[in-house]
Amino acid sequence: MKTLFSDLSRFLPILLIAGLIACSSAAFDAASDAALLWWSRIVPTLLPYLIAVSLLCRSGLSGRMPRRLLPPALFLFGALGGYPVGEKLASAWYCRGVPDRRLSERAAILCDLPNPVFLLTVVSVGFFRNARCAIPLLIGIYVPSLLVSLLLLRPPLSHAGDPTEGLRSSDLPEAIGEGVCTIGTVGGCIVFASVLYALLQSIGVPSLLHRVTRLDADLTGSVLIGLFEMTCGIRAAAALPFSLPVRLALAAFFAQFGGLSAALQVQAQAPTSAVRFLLGKLPVSLLCALTVWLLTPVFLYEPVVPTFASAAQMRANTVSLLSVALSSAIGLLFVFVFTVRSSGTRT
Repeated sequence: MKTLFSDLSRFLPILLIAGLIACSSAAFDAASDAALLWWSRIVPTLLPYLIAVSLLCRSGLSGRMPRRLLPPALFLFGALGGYPVGEKLASAWYCRGVPDRRLSERAAILCDLPNPVFLLTVVSVGFFRNARCAIPLLIGIYVPSLLVSLLLLRPPLSHAGDPTEGLRSSDLPEAIGEGVCTIGTVGGCIVFASVLYALLQSIGVPSLLHRVTRLDADLTGSVLIGLFEMTCGIRAAAALPFSLPVRLALAAFFAQFGGLSAALQVQAQAPTSAVRFLLGKLPVSLLCALTVWLLTPVFLYEPVVPTFASAAQMRANTVSLLSVALSSAIGLLFVFVFTVRSSGTRT
């Protein structure tokens, strides 16, 4: 199997370049849309936090922090900073005292979270046009993630503290440079994942899944793009003609899962396997989506109109549910195979 993947990886760049040439118009439109989304939404939301986190890493705070407080502190700062701040802090703080690479990767996965400002401004206000949508999103994403983190993370056996006494005058410009470099990497991952999905769309992969699963075409497209790029997937989920709990649950899944773009961002920051990142994110993302689906009617009441479904409609709903599961499984399989190749020997 490893030999087969190694042989396929040699042709992957050639296929990608051929697809970019053959579908240059679609690739250009996807790249332009993703770059605009990154510049108008992601940069204002994430860049100040990246600069602050770079200063935090240089301040020597981790060296003065008790070992037992490192896991909750990582979760807190990862949640406040957003992708890929949790991975960056886990590499700078937690991984020093944990010799086991898998435990280090677990810390990076569990502490890499969407930014609350992103959930409030970009998702709730920008995509759903309702600031109150942030309530079930914030509770449904952070509370289950915190509980799972407290269960699976433990303080490191030893902690190699940062010997830095405090911030120097040169730390601020260096932190700004690091933040700009990181936000550029984030933008490149978003553009690449969006273009990759556009190429698949050009060769008819979403249409094929639509015919196989008999799902709504917009739903199939939103699921696939969400598995590749989180922000574009949330925007597509917000526009679906479904009930608000379902749309918010899909948005919560994409926000927590991160997709291929977040996996590439994480791998660019530290030697963490993109495959393990996606596999580790999947169960927590499903739990967050279920929690948001249950909480949405509590905080955002929608009048219920009683209807009586026929037997044919009930059968159609059952088929649609199974089709959603099949479509998600196919998309996850493709992302998994692609990330296996992009991870290389680090998996």
